[in-house]
Amino acid sequence: MTLDVPEPKTADIDGPVVYREWDGPSDTTFVLIHGLGGSQLNWVQVAPALAGLGRVLAPDLPGFGRSPRAGRSTRLMDERRWLSTFIAKLATGRVVVAGNSMGGALAMLQAAVEPSTVAGIVLSGSVFPWSRGGFPHPLVVAGFAAYDLPFVGERLVDARSRRLRAERVVPFGFRMVTADPSTIPPEIIRMTIDLFADRAKDPDATRAFLEAWRSMVRLGKRKDVAARAMDAIDCPVLVLHGRRDRLVPVAFAETALRTHPSWRGRLFPDLGHVPQMEAPGRWITEVADWFPSLER
Repeated sequence: MTLDVPEPKTADIDGPVVYREWDGPSDTTFVLIHGLGGSQLNWVQVAPALAGLGRVLAPDLPGFGRSPRAGRSTRLMDERRWLSTFIAKLATGRVVVAGNSMGGALAMLQAAVEPSTVAGIVLSGSVFPWSRGGFPHPLVVAGFAAYDLPFVGERLVDARSRRLRAERVVPFGFRMVTADPSTIPPEIIRMTIDLFADRAKDPDATRAFLEAWRSMVRLGKRKDVAARAMDAIDCPVLVLHGRRDRLVPVAFAETALRTHPSWRGRLFPDLGHVPQMEAPGRWITEVADWFPSLER
């Protein structure tokens, strides 16, 4: 498999940001936002096909991928404000924000806080408020609990990035976020290993990761705030979620769909936390089928 991966670009959005762009019709721009610890590599399998519907921009959020933290906060609301500036400076036409995992939270917050900037959102393996009927994988629960502890979280993340080889960490990560890790192309694995090895040299990487994680947890504990944000979204919403997601149980997505009947959902029985990587063809088909709803 040969991937269409254009050379990265750099822009100044309150500091340097690295992103990739795929040309497409200028009346629509898809802005693809990765999750916690992810990068724009999480989108390169679907970006070329999306470019048939509009321009595609896939940034590395400040503090992640190859975008340095550069003194910027990585707390969720600060990343949301950064996303707003990114859209204002680089997007054209109507904007569709697609978010994976934490990126889904950013998409929802952007649509709720600044509705005029977003024509639609795609939530791909997105985080959602906790609800009954589901529980993350025990390894995920244990790791996330450790991240929340002062000093313990720092030592754990440091040990993972500095003491463990990228060739071990990255395949294990894909085993956790996918239902079938063999669906991830070797080229993606190689590029992710290279990126992980480079990030291990970044002294700000641990702080960026934990700052984002802890702010997301604080927001998640305030269910009233999360509920108000989701209720405030008035643009078309597409939820794409795997029933074998170990990080965000499908029950959380089902609750979000049940309480927001205008949202459209597709729950994949055989996929995990990164549907756009595990089954890019099916993911694109769902987005293309939903896309005309932006006109209504």
